Amino acid sequence: MDFNRHLRRGLTTAAIVSGLTLTGCSIAHKFFAPNITHETITEVRYLDQGWSAKDRQLFYSTPQGTELQGLHYRWLPALELPFSKEKLASADNMRGWGFIVEPQQADSAGESGVYPVGMGSHLNPDDNSTRIDLGCALCHTGELHYKGVALRVDGGQAIHGMSTGNPGEFIHSLGAATFEMKFNPFKWARFADAVAGEDRDKREQLKQDFNAFSERFFDFAKGPGNPDNFPTTEGRGRTDAVGRIGNVVFGYNLGIEENYKVADAPVSYPFLWDIWRFDWVQYTGFTNQAMARNVGESLGVMAPVKLVDEQGELLPEGEFGRSTINIDGMQCIETTLRKLRPPKWPQEILGEIDIAKAQQGKNLFADQCVHCHGPHISKPYVWKVAGGPNDNPNHQRDVNWQWDMSGQISYDEQNQPLREDWRKTLWALPWIDIEVIGTDPKAAENFVNHTFDPGPLVAKNPNNPDDDIDRRVNAGDGLQLLMNKLVPVLYDNSGISSDNNGIADYDGLNVPFRIVNKLAYKARPLHGVWATPPFLHNGSVPTIYDLLSPLEARPVKFGVGHREYNPQKLGYVTDMRQGNFAFDTTQTGNSNRGHLFTDVEMPGRIGRRFRESERMALIEYLKVMGNPDFSEALNGDPQNWAQYSKPPASAIGEQACQGFRHPHGQLAQRGTQPSGQR
Repeated sequence: MDFNRHLRRGLTTAAIVSGLTLTGCSIAHKFFAPNITHETITEVRYLDQGWSAKDRQLFYSTPQGTELQGLHYRWLPALELPFSKEKLASADNMRGWGFIVEPQQADSAGESGVYPVGMGSHLNPDDNSTRIDLGCALCHTGELHYKGVALRVDGGQAIHGMSTGNPGEFIHSLGAATFEMKFNPFKWARFADAVAGEDRDKREQLKQDFNAFSERFFDFAKGPGNPDNFPTTEGRGRTDAVGRIGNVVFGYNLGIEENYKVADAPVSYPFLWDIWRFDWVQYTGFTNQAMARNVGESLGVMAPVKLVDEQGELLPEGEFGRSTINIDGMQCIETTLRKLRPPKWPQEILGEIDIAKAQQGKNLFADQCVHCHGPHISKPYVWKVAGGPNDNPNHQRDVNWQWDMSGQISYDEQNQPLREDWRKTLWALPWIDIEVIGTDPKAAENFVNHTFDPGPLVAKNPNNPDDDIDRRVNAGDGLQLLMNKLVPVLYDNSGISSDNNGIADYDGLNVPFRIVNKLAYKARPLHGVWATPPFLHNGSVPTIYDLLSPLEARPVKFGVGHREYNPQKLGYVTDMRQGNFAFDTTQTGNSNRGHLFTDVEMPGRIGRRFRESERMALIEYLKVMGNPDFSEALNGDPQNWAQYSKPPASAIGEQACQGFRHPHGQLAQRGTQPSGQR
């Protein structure tokens, strides 16, 4: 997480007004007031996505091992807003910042704080303290609000501002409150009373722990979270995922400050249903394996990991890779997500489907969209793997042959070792060159062109130690160097071996880890896309109607932050309201160009211009595309998701979930520890 420049100015202001604050002045309180949206919700409706209540609970609460600079779990509900006695994590504040709060959590909170969906806990091995865990569901659960009903979209796109340090946002408020406790004894006393009670030893330990958290928090803000690294504000619902991973892994974790890069390509949180079918994942489609993807993500979300010593050399065996990363939790989440279906359009809330229009839209989609978005169903791949220390059959920057050979292995006629993908069928996702698709190129360009000093991950040339050109790596190749060392250590530390195909299962359906570097974006299938605004990889187009319209008709500036849904245009309402982030498409990384339907020959043209009636017909079809309930009414739907192959059964994945299950499908009791950590 980063602090925006405004936080520096704000903390300076805080120091000036602190004396006044302690004597009752409200200047600081008003200056640091939370920037929240106001919502009136009378009902929460969970959309039909094939999950049971137990599946949902697992997704919402299973830890993956990430931390918020060591913020202890019990601290969050006790923290107050800066220069205020109001709880920082009140239900209204958390919802107003864009987090999702379960109704039962809000109802039972009283005056204490709440934990939103996806904010769970894990045990930190360094001091056995229970820490906040930023789980997968935090960024991959969405809500659409319409006439007082909140439609829950599991695996959807979050719209919170967790990454941004703008004034009044969650991280800004947390940082300011942390800063204030250094000099406001009354605020500290209330916090200590709530957390440690009157026990003198516990209060002293609390002070030491909180000071350590504060130091990490602000040190991180000066390094990978430095506002100079983030000239394009991420705002609500976005983060520069690859940029943050690069800065954390190659700068912070390896201790090489020169590796900090400008992260000016924020992207929306992608939706997760059907991703287990994809052959390549991430917006640029740069990797193919679930575990490597998830470990990389956890590092970017600040999972503590020990890689190098004080001299910058890799730690020895037994110390290297010591981390909170929870691969059992990750495997459980992956297994659970394979059951998740696209959301079904709720006619009783958002309106009935015009079948005649939807039939017309089905034909338009087949004519104008299928060639990119498919799905392009393929037989499962057979991956050549490295059978020894000098093998590299897929021409990778780096390969760990022992890891390759730890999967389920077969051999071809030339005795070449292979891994056969366990899926019955998969979806081959095409890469569309950035010059063809014409959308904002920054995310793809930064991924390929930003290079890093890999430090001890690559040995220096003893004959020319100053020649670093050949050693430098981009984000993908650098992550490959690290993952090839780190993931096998995480497996070993957790007792995961090749016995009974354990590693093959945890890798993700027996897929070996590979990286590609392309200046392109992948075109994913669009089942349920109606529930995933805003659109394009950078969230620069607020509705599907706008995406189907000519470039000159797309909004140049619009509000993002509240969740009121427009069922006619399929997107959020875009007017500026209190708490909103103003999305400016003229800023670097924010372009809304490309993916154009126009009769003008121009960059990013992918199809002819649609008439108004055609846009509305496509929208009508996208509401129910693939939904088996409408296949007959549409006279058959080639996108019918009931016809697609089911995921392979995973007894190992189900076993990984056992330690995270809770009775009756309810959320875990706050502060308890999962028993599945090995």
